Amino acid sequence: MIEYDVFALADVQQEKYRVLAETVDERLSTFRCERSPRLQDFARSSVQKYERHGHSRTYVLVTPRDDTIDVAGFFTVGMTALNLQKATSSARKRLMGDVSVVQTGAYSIAELARSDDYSSEQLPGRVILDEAKEVIRRARGYIAGRFVVVDAREEVFSHLYEPAGFRKIHLAEAPRGMAGIPFVTACAVVKDW
Repeated sequence: MIEYDVFALADVQQEKYRVLAETVDERLSTFRCERSPRLQDFARSSVQKYERHGHSRTYVLVTPRDDTIDVAGFFTVGMTALNLQKATSSARKRLMGDVSVVQTGAYSIAELARSDDYSSEQLPGRVILDEAKEVIRRARGYIAGRFVVVDAREEVFSHLYEPAGFRKIHLAEAPRGMAGIPFVTACAVVKDW
């Protein structure tokens, strides 16, 4: 497995990290993720917009490469609403207990990607997910929160999120440009981590 450090993009944008920020921005602008053109496009052209507007925070996994650094992967964490209307009544009961609400606030792992320049042996998806979970754990210490939500391709859910304790809530609408690919909305209870 590769060595890496995790940085919030917002933190490296400080003037004292200008050189690091420029290198990270350059690496993101050429980030390769052909398995998911949407994630590749997000890294290359949208990540800074979401950062500036405060819709989410992106964290990069930075690794040494030759005489510089590379962005081996990234994840984005934000807030969303978990709508349980489409969930079965037993799923709602299991998730909400004796609190009767159909919609509640939740953390969201909106994006999670590994660069095509690294194999799953060099940087397993579960490692990137564990880093995202750690950020959410820290946030929960400050502001509470019970759930974390992901919308993921069915195959990614089965391979990555389900083994990590996420449970399928319902089928999700595929993102723009990915029509016909099965997506699910899944959630996990943060305290169970």
